[in-house]
Amino acid sequence: MSRGIWWLSLCIIFLPSVQPPVSSTPAAWYRGSRRVDLTGANARDSVVLVATGARADSLAITMTLFVSGAVAFTERWTSADELSDVPPARQVAASTTRFMRARLDTILTLVKRQPINREQVANMGDGALLKQIVPRPTHQIMVSYGFENSLFLVWDPRRRQMRVFMECC
Repeated sequence: MSRGIWWLSLCIIFLPSVQPPVSSTPAAWYRGSRRVDLTGANARDSVVLVATGARADSLAITMTLFVSGAVAFTERWTSADELSDVPPARQVAASTTRFMRARLDTILTLVKRQPINREQVANMGDGALLKQIVPRPTHQIMVSYGFENSLFLVWDPRRRQMRVFMECC
């Protein structure tokens, strides 16, 4: 056998087999989205809710708000937050799965743009943050999830992102 062929044969034997890359992103257990005009200026805005994990009681949940196709805000939590007020005796696998799917559908539906409640801001909100945003926001996005978690967001056009100006339990 010639030296070149011998070397090539040796290289082929010791080359690692080429495998397609394995995706590091787990498959979505739940994925929902809907269009919501988040800024008052763009009907292409949307909210996407993705839950990953093997079981309904151990999901990692991510909500992403998109403005003009770009990520404007992301919030993460777990299904344990959604199940905290469900008694353990009722957490049977089938009913937990139904409950979580319905709950995630509801969370997605409840993302709403509405006028800012100035009385609420005076008592609990970050009025200073609202004054920094030009033009001054008149509407908020309310996001409710988990066990009594609510975020109130406003669009900051200079930063091109949603900003939290109030949180509630």
